[in-house]
Amino acid sequence: MIASNKVTERAQKRWNLIVDRFRAACVLNREKRHEESKRIIKKELPLLIKAWMQLLPTSMKADAKADLRDMFNREQALVDQGMRLKRVFKETLVKSIIPKVEARIAAKYRSLYLDEYDRRKEDRDSEENQASWVSPSYSQPRDRRVKLDDVSEMIDELQRGEMEENQNLADSLVKLDEIVGRMKENNIEPILAS
Repeated sequence: MIASNKVTERAQKRWNLIVDRFRAACVLNREKRHEESKRIIKKELPLLIKAWMQLLPTSMKADAKADLRDMFNREQALVDQGMRLKRVFKETLVKSIIPKVEARIAAKYRSLYLDEYDRRKEDRDSEENQASWVSPSYSQPRDRRVKLDDVSEMIDELQRGEMEENQNLADSLVKLDEIVGRMKENNIEPILAS
């Protein structure tokens, strides 16, 4: 404001309000919320500007109009720059940051899964070693018996057992949808939506 040291505190507060409301109108317009933007520009700002101008001495009226033009240009440029920065940030977030976070989460999840898998395998092997000294068993854990000469069926049965064990292990660890749910609770979607 050209005459900022010559105006009253009340006039300065009114000026600050005019700047804030005009900036809000610019942002709303850029966000395609045209009706809200028009309401501020056509209904709020004229009243605020008129009240502000009445607080100024007559000798400052010409400077006040120049201040308004400068402010309008400056605020529009700032909002445009802010929108460009927001777009760049969003692109960086979507293309760079989120994939890295997802990769880290996936790596951590895999690491937890493998650690737990190894621990359970060791426990199971230890139990099997102890049990084999006590009473050998030739039946599968699901009480399904496989003929000793049917190698293909033995392999199929072992794979079924491993798949069930892997599924049980995966179910017992933190589920990926829980991780995604927690990310959604942190509400990053508004950032991505704009």
